[in-house]
Amino acid sequence: MHLGRGGAALALALVARTVAAQNAPPLPRLSLDTYPLAARDAISRAHRSATARSADPAAVGALARVLHAWEQWDAAHETYARAQALAPRAFEWHYLDAVVLQRLARSADAAAQLRTALGLETADLKVPTTTTAGYLPARLKLAEALLDAGDLDESRRLFEGLTRDAAAEPAAQLGLGRIAVASGQYAVAVDHLQRAIALFPEFGAAHYALALSYRALGRRDEAQRALEGHRQYGPRWPALDDPVLAAVTALRDDAGANVRRGVKLAETGDLEGAIAAHEAALLQEPSLAEAHANLIALYGRARNWAKAEEHYRKVVTLGVDLGTAHYDYGVVLGLQEKWDLAAEAYQRAIAVNPSHAQAHNNLGQILEHQRRLDAAADEYRRAVDSQPAFRLARFNLGRMLIALGRTGEAITELERLTEPRDTEAPRYLFALATAHVRAGHKDEGIRWATEARRLALEHGQEELAAAIARDLAALK
Repeated sequence: MHLGRGGAALALALVARTVAAQNAPPLPRLSLDTYPLAARDAISRAHRSATARSADPAAVGALARVLHAWEQWDAAHETYARAQALAPRAFEWHYLDAVVLQRLARSADAAAQLRTALGLETADLKVPTTTTAGYLPARLKLAEALLDAGDLDESRRLFEGLTRDAAAEPAAQLGLGRIAVASGQYAVAVDHLQRAIALFPEFGAAHYALALSYRALGRRDEAQRALEGHRQYGPRWPALDDPVLAAVTALRDDAGANVRRGVKLAETGDLEGAIAAHEAALLQEPSLAEAHANLIALYGRARNWAKAEEHYRKVVTLGVDLGTAHYDYGVVLGLQEKWDLAAEAYQRAIAVNPSHAQAHNNLGQILEHQRRLDAAADEYRRAVDSQPAFRLARFNLGRMLIALGRTGEAITELERLTEPRDTEAPRYLFALATAHVRAGHKDEGIRWATEARRLALEHGQEELAAAIARDLAALK
């Protein structure tokens, strides 16, 4: 039989695919009855398809992604390995396998997979980027994997390149800080970690690394404040758009996954989507306390007061994490300017958790609004004692001490807010200048006011800079 060029090419491709299938690692053996009930159907369907089409990289890869989504790390890695053998130039199987290998603490193997993924041609990549080498999440993960594998020099080079990308810079600065810590250069680490936090103030891992660096430098008070930041923000991490990995996480539709998806959507500002994800979770699991609790704040932000109260009442009935629920409902009441009811909610939060710094601070603001300045100062002090790194509470305490004529105490508090010099710093320094002037330290007040104005201009805060300039003109 004579084959044309097209037919010959197709025949060769089929032969090559058959050989690849024969030489590829086998599909893993799965004990489906051991999986969580919610996972069993999805994994079972994908497994049947992959078994029936074991030479098809799409079917094998689909099974790998489902296993990955349900955190079956070893089985997912074995399945990605087969998908790679069947389609060695498919970016996603190398990249997603690297993500799994990082979860398995196999950093060197993850780095190898990421190098392969980043070297592939554009035609194999079905994500919105010009080339595979430009896929930002993969570049960042490669730098992190090399750091974890101990290759500090190459990791540093990659992180330094990533600082030029605004989306990646917070994580890159953390990486550079970690490298400096590993090299014993703690002062250098502090600079990088402060930059990471300035870019993303809720970066829990950066706060923790900063605390370790401060401790190594003997700066114990600053270390304690950084640890408080870590406790407050925990695992929060700056979001980076990653459509390849997002396609995996989207495969899960159980209640817990919907809550996590809702939290992510809220962090990106998609309030409507966040609410919908949480409500979907409650359709699946009506007594899921975490979903009800999150919806208090989400509906509050949407100014749907009735729904916020409905979910607050549900959390109270369930009796789970009441301190946070009372606090969030207090915020909702405050948004409605129902100050007395808001104060009662904050007091209930404090009764459950006497160290709830945000509740103490917000209660202080209500007392200040009511001109009960001594009581407000007491609440701000309790907020600071509960969470020394809570800069807003310390600023509020300093303001109250100035208003009460206790300028010496105000200076002591506000002097602890002179670093870092971020977007919040101008108003903190201006308050410190005011305290010095009220205490009779005119020259010191002018010095701090001048620095506050300079910083305000640097951060584009024109109105604040103008107000400071007027006060400086009156002093000179």
